[in-house]
Amino acid sequence: MYRLDYGIPQDKTGLQLRLGVDKGFFRDEGIDLNIRVIFGGPEIAAAYDTGELKFGEFGTPPATTALSRGARFRIVGSGVRRRALQSLVARPEIRDWADLRGKTAATLSTGSCSHWFMRLVLQDHGLDPDRDLTMVGLGTRYPQVLELFERNEIQAAVISEPLIAIGESRGLLHVMEALTDEKYCPGMQWSVVVANNRFIETESELLRAGLRASRRSYHYCVRHPDEWTDYAARYCGTDRVTMARALAADAHGLHFDCEPDIAGLQQAIDLQRRLGAIKAPMRAEDIVDLRFLPEAAAVA
Repeated sequence: MYRLDYGIPQDKTGLQLRLGVDKGFFRDEGIDLNIRVIFGGPEIAAAYDTGELKFGEFGTPPATTALSRGARFRIVGSGVRRRALQSLVARPEIRDWADLRGKTAATLSTGSCSHWFMRLVLQDHGLDPDRDLTMVGLGTRYPQVLELFERNEIQAAVISEPLIAIGESRGLLHVMEALTDEKYCPGMQWSVVVANNRFIETESELLRAGLRASRRSYHYCVRHPDEWTDYAARYCGTDRVTMARALAADAHGLHFDCEPDIAGLQQAIDLQRRLGAIKAPMRAEDIVDLRFLPEAAAVA
């Protein structure tokens, strides 16, 4: 049995894989999978670059930015969240964009997906992210984001499900703008699976096995929705109704076969160029290695 860390950038992602671990799908492939959280996009990118993490997932904005600067990993697949399933949320008393002036808005970390998305949305609504409000990266405080709303330490944030549904159910926040809105990046490839270059070169069969077990985990959740909803609700410490609402909100942006959308990946690269994070032209085809994808399977 091979012990393998799988990286994720925050504690509420990778839940389907956690269930897959519990069901024994990774053991069936000879893998003892440990899901390891490194909070933040640039932070986890650095771990993939050095080989501290061999395999895992995170968002395309920090991934493509790191690759543009020579990071030693490649995109080898898609996470289950293939679309940009994040929203800018705010406390209930904030009803208009002008109400955000002078407030504190949280992201996962500086340079993470939520950081770039926050800047994009604020600029679109006539706000200067560097002058009109204070943007803070939470890092290891990210699991307390709802408590920070409750204590009024932050007044806005870019977050994803199930935190959105849980926060709404507690009356802490409401959605001001979804990143899947047509004017932003509805077709953008969001969550990518990456592997360190040396891992690709020396342990390709293990990488292929990890992707197979990942796909099996995703499909299991689709085929067993009640079990999946109950599991996710228990893990996140919320009720089943709230979790079902969160899962339904994400359903349109999910993909279960680990295959990235190359056109959507190029859209992500182009967005980072417009935002100034990537300085030179880059082709999506040059930063992927898709030799290890499992064969596509129909979703039952």
